[in-house]
Amino acid sequence: MKINNRLNMVPEKSFYNQDEILKKGNKEIYNFGVGDPNLKIREEVVEGLLDGLKTDKFNNYPPYDGIIELKREIIKYYKNLYDVNLDTDQVIITIGSKDAIVGLIPAVCNFNDSIIITEPSYPIYKSVCSLWGVNYNKIPITSSNDYLPNLNIDEKILNESKILLINYPNNPTGAAANDKFYKEITKLADKYNLILVNDGAYNEIIFNEKPISLLQFDNNNKSIEIGSFSKIYNMTGFRIGYAVGNKEVIKAMLKIKRNLDSGQFIPIQYAAINALRLGEEYRKSVCSEYYNRKEKLISILKSKNINFFNSKGGIYLWCSVPKDYNIDEFCCELAEKYGIIVSPGYNFGTTSYGYFRIALTGDAEMIEKAFSKLKIYS
Repeated sequence: MKINNRLNMVPEKSFYNQDEILKKGNKEIYNFGVGDPNLKIREEVVEGLLDGLKTDKFNNYPPYDGIIELKREIIKYYKNLYDVNLDTDQVIITIGSKDAIVGLIPAVCNFNDSIIITEPSYPIYKSVCSLWGVNYNKIPITSSNDYLPNLNIDEKILNESKILLINYPNNPTGAAANDKFYKEITKLADKYNLILVNDGAYNEIIFNEKPISLLQFDNNNKSIEIGSFSKIYNMTGFRIGYAVGNKEVIKAMLKIKRNLDSGQFIPIQYAAINALRLGEEYRKSVCSEYYNRKEKLISILKSKNINFFNSKGGIYLWCSVPKDYNIDEFCCELAEKYGIIVSPGYNFGTTSYGYFRIALTGDAEMIEKAFSKLKIYS
């Protein structure tokens, strides 16, 4: 039997089996590995889901591109939060932000076309490219430049690429983009006729600053921004997201979607509508909670001599492996000795063997209980 050989390019697991550690049950486990928020979902969101179950034909096939009510709410949201104007044909509803990425790549690229991604990065970018037969060129992001890419990119790479894919606020580092960066990168994308894409799954989770959108700086309407309800609204299991921006790309994504999967269950879309209506005070409360968790973790890591990048957004802290350890040794020690699960840096690229990611998915009490047990590293 012959299996698709592109699957060989898609990784399956980290170096240690987290599930096996969780099954042992011989110690309390503190899982900071997966970015699955533990905040309580707002009652309004649940009410939206229940109200959706009462709508006419809720059980029928949903529109592939999403119900018009949710599209309009996203348009209002972008206007209120970012002062960006959108039309309904610039919005597509997806089954989570991952679905948007899976549809975007083949919507734009032919087999053997190329895109540009940053590294470290969300592993799905590379996996989707491998599955669709698309090449990716990696540009490094480092702490010396606050994990923003140096835009002095090789001209050959720029000329041969179709998409420039970025992710801010960033997973795994928590770095945030700024006005100056967005102005420069949109100018670069225009010069080389690149479709600029921001995976904005953490767009709203920004500390002590107003959120910004890539689309605020796209004067030529060539960009795409991907959004998610998972992190800011604690709706990971609902699997709902969206993409907004260039009409031609959105139209192509819809054609992929019609042939690849389906629209999201209509009541879930009504839940998303209510989530968007929670407003600015809700958003600030979520950001405040993650900021407080981050500050608690930082204070403990400092006392343990573990270095980190002080993130400006998102729900992660990007940390350096202590000296005298390699990444496997350190993550195994955390798991087996202290019951702490984290993500090894090489999950996010070959440049990140000296790092690990902590998801801020436990409250301050859990963070204190877990990390205060660590020894002081030299």
